[in-house]
Amino acid sequence: MSIRSFVTLKVRTLIMLLVLVASLPFNMGATLAAQNNGAAAANAQTGNSQLKGQLIASGPVTVNGNKAITGTTVFTDSNIVVDCAKGNNAIVNLGYMGRIELVPGTKMTLRFKDGLISGDLQDGKAIINTPGGVKVAVNTPDGVVSADCAQSCVTPVAVQGFTQCAVVAAPAPARIPVPPAGLSRWAIAGIVGGGAAAGIVGATAGSSSGRPITSVVPATRQ
Repeated sequence: MSIRSFVTLKVRTLIMLLVLVASLPFNMGATLAAQNNGAAAANAQTGNSQLKGQLIASGPVTVNGNKAITGTTVFTDSNIVVDCAKGNNAIVNLGYMGRIELVPGTKMTLRFKDGLISGDLQDGKAIINTPGGVKVAVNTPDGVVSADCAQSCVTPVAVQGFTQCAVVAAPAPARIPVPPAGLSRWAIAGIVGGGAAAGIVGATAGSSSGRPITSVVPATRQ
């Protein structure tokens, strides 16, 4: 190999080394950027999946058709039903996102994500407490109820014509007349019609002398 060829080979080798050294920081930067982007996406997905609420139940409450008690975890897109009886309610605590209170007789599919509380209110009433910056957009049979408060606010959402459940009074027991002491029999007859009524009450009792005593009460016209 001539000296010229040897020098040429060394020059080419040196140039290749310089090119490799120059491109190394760029490749490392691109690799780190890709890793950082992937980590950020993973963290975002993890954050969304970890966003959940906690149920506070008073009385019978179901979540997705299953009986739920205080402490039950509520995820987005959950269907919550509060039994229709006075004193029942359900509260879903979303932490920094606020909370949702459902009154007796409410049926709601609740959805939430960072900065937004939404869902479908099929029946009943929901009272949504949110801090500033959290939007509300709930569908009802009558339209969409929305709110975007700069500060904390309360947004009531109700189905038109909904009447909150109340205790139904039991019917009073029928009163059975007790005949006066000493009477052997008694009868009541009444005829009601056209705003008039007539009645005759007859009673026969035995006296101490053995002779029957009969009393007749004339009918009273109303």
